[in-house]
Amino acid sequence: MSETLALLGILASLVSFFLGKRYEQRKQTMLIRSEMLKPIEEWLTGVEKMIGMFSDTLASISMNSQLPMMYSLEERSKAAQFIGEKTNLMLGILDSESLRTRQTQKLVAQLHKTIIKLDELIKTQLIPLDIQVSSTPMNDVLSQNLVDKVMLLKIELDTLMRSAHSLIAQIKVKLT
Repeated sequence: MSETLALLGILASLVSFFLGKRYEQRKQTMLIRSEMLKPIEEWLTGVEKMIGMFSDTLASISMNSQLPMMYSLEERSKAAQFIGEKTNLMLGILDSESLRTRQTQKLVAQLHKTIIKLDELIKTQLIPLDIQVSSTPMNDVLSQNLVDKVMLLKIELDTLMRSAHSLIAQIKVKLT
């Protein structure tokens, strides 16, 4: 009987050891996955800055200012460079599917779609529109069509940004 109890004790210890080891490995994996969200969040911060600069350009032109009011040309250049440098890293993380688990699969897929859409809008609409607005000669009135186009783009970008931040928050909760 004492041998059976000793054997059960050893067996229980082994099971506890392996379950604890598996729990720790899973916890570490989830922390690593959670860390992979940082470059994505940094990229989103850069995108938000570019959207702010875009708004600054429109406000500056509307107020007949020759130069942007809030962001210098150097800041604008750095922001564009940052986005360009970080895009491949961020997209690579999303493409790797390393963030996907059973709990995060749908959220990560939505985040990936949202980020792709943001990247596309920045490259194909925001930057060209910013150049178009900023190259408007001083004292010229911006056409209502252009102002409407800019405002619609800003609203779409802001909506996508909120969605991306919401998805990241939900993924973090699932990973930790």
